[in-house]
Amino acid sequence: MKRLIFAFAVTAALSAVAFAQTPTPPARPAASNAAPAAASAAGGTGAEGKLAYLNSSRFRDGIFELKERIDALNKEFEPKKKEVQSLEEEVNNLKNKIQTQGPTVSAQVRAQWVDEGTEKEKKLKRLAEDYEALGQKRLAEAYQPVSDKIMKFLDSYCQQRGIVMVMEGGAVQQAGVLLWASTATDITEDFMKEFNKINTGGTAAPKK
Repeated sequence: MKRLIFAFAVTAALSAVAFAQTPTPPARPAASNAAPAAASAAGGTGAEGKLAYLNSSRFRDGIFELKERIDALNKEFEPKKKEVQSLEEEVNNLKNKIQTQGPTVSAQVRAQWVDEGTEKEKKLKRLAEDYEALGQKRLAEAYQPVSDKIMKFLDSYCQQRGIVMVMEGGAVQQAGVLLWASTATDITEDFMKEFNKINTGGTAAPKK
């Protein structure tokens, strides 16, 4: 039986909800039509400027408000995770019992163990699927308000610094389209620091 993995409850995974397994950040909304003053004076299109990238997978721990929300979900889902793990342990123990003690008991007793194991395994599968679906739903609910703030802040952050394009670092590296980039083009750390200055968290994820 495959172990249930909560997108946000397993630290190594958000690694994924980071944003990691965490929903893919929406496309950046169109910036203001007003071109930078320097570009306008030079007769450019407004596209002249700096390119940068950021790794949203680091937002899980680097964006304080998001971290607070995900930590709250971890705590909320801890009893559910333990329930699944406990049932999984029962199934595994029963399988081991059948393998080790099966030859020493009657066919009727062994059949009863098999039936019991089958029912527990079905229950475990349903429970795992239900909690996984609920976990993904709750993660999206917790993520969306912060995502909206991030995208709004990204727009102003880039305009203030003359950045005309930002790529998602992890995505372009996985796609194999980013062959080289100066470390100066990685705005992740600075972006998170500036975002946290005006978004200090303090609002836990809403419960349903």
